[in-house]
Amino acid sequence: MWFATSNDHKFKEVSVVLKEFGIPMGRLPSKGLEVQSDDPSVVAARAADEAYQTFRKPLFVEDTGFFIDALGGFPGTTASYVYKTIGLDGVLRLMEGSKARGARFEGAIAYCDGLAPPRTFVGMLKGRLALKRSGEGGFGYDPIFVPDGGVRTLAEMTLAEKCEVSHRTKAVRGLGKWLEKNPRLG
Repeated sequence: MWFATSNDHKFKEVSVVLKEFGIPMGRLPSKGLEVQSDDPSVVAARAADEAYQTFRKPLFVEDTGFFIDALGGFPGTTASYVYKTIGLDGVLRLMEGSKARGARFEGAIAYCDGLAPPRTFVGMLKGRLALKRSGEGGFGYDPIFVPDGGVRTLAEMTLAEKCEVSHRTKAVRGLGKWLEKNPRLG
């Protein structure tokens, strides 16, 4: 199975989950074109199709959006761009004084083998924005996101703990279960 990604953190996280299914995974250097859409499933499916056209191997890609309720869902699927431009401190400044701190990660895995349109698997993790950064682990928005029912940010968790709750894990497990039923496709 091939994972098209340039993100080392995502590759490690997905590797942990696919091992549960005994599915070996290789890495391809990029995931392809990202279209503009508010839906991570649409972004992932298009990127998977583009990556398949490049590599001609059964593969999957992952796309995640980070949606903040008080900001009308911003940054959504532009989360990577927002992270690179205003960073976590900029997001926290946007939320200064807000008591409504609900947020969620929405992730999509899209599998493409050239035999059918890309198949997508989704996962969601609800929680809230912390008041400040906390933790050294993870990546992206992990230092400012506390999952529902928790008291620690994702960045304060070990990789194994994060893999127990993450949106990405939920989506990857969907792929893993599907591949177990369709072994010839992986």
